Amino acid sequence: MAKRVQIKRGLAANRPNSGMLAGEQFFTTDRHTLDVATDPTTRAGVLPEIDALTAIGAVTGASDLLIIHDADATGVKEKKITVDAFKTALNIPAGSSDEKAAVISGGTSGYLWGTNGSDGILRMGASMAMTKSAGNDYVTLEVDVVDCGTF
Repeated sequence: MAKRVQIKRGLAANRPNSGMLAGEQFFTTDRHTLDVATDPTTRAGVLPEIDALTAIGAVTGASDLLIIHDADATGVKEKKITVDAFKTALNIPAGSSDEKAAVISGGTSGYLWGTNGSDGILRMGASMAMTKSAGNDYVTLEVDVVDCGTF
């Protein structure tokens, strides 16, 4: 008779938190993850190879997660963060894909052109005009007079 090794399986929410044997494996049937017990109360997740992961079609900022390698951490260095929290950390508004910038390091960040060219980080003088394209994908800067002065 052939011998078999079976791995404990079930829903992720039902994985045990105590009474485990070191080396015991737990496969989640809903999330398709594998954990291995390291002692009676600790499980370590087995991570998939990054190249084997599939791409995501669209992002839901409040619930989709990014994996970040925390170089300063001890133990498991991979951490998770929501897309919206990551955008907040980069000072990108949740509903926008545009970056914000500051004039000086540590300064208040804002959009380069603002809403109309008079309230952004970069502002225009009286002899200048700004026109955004219909698709908001570029800005045309028009200058009436360029005075290079005298010598």
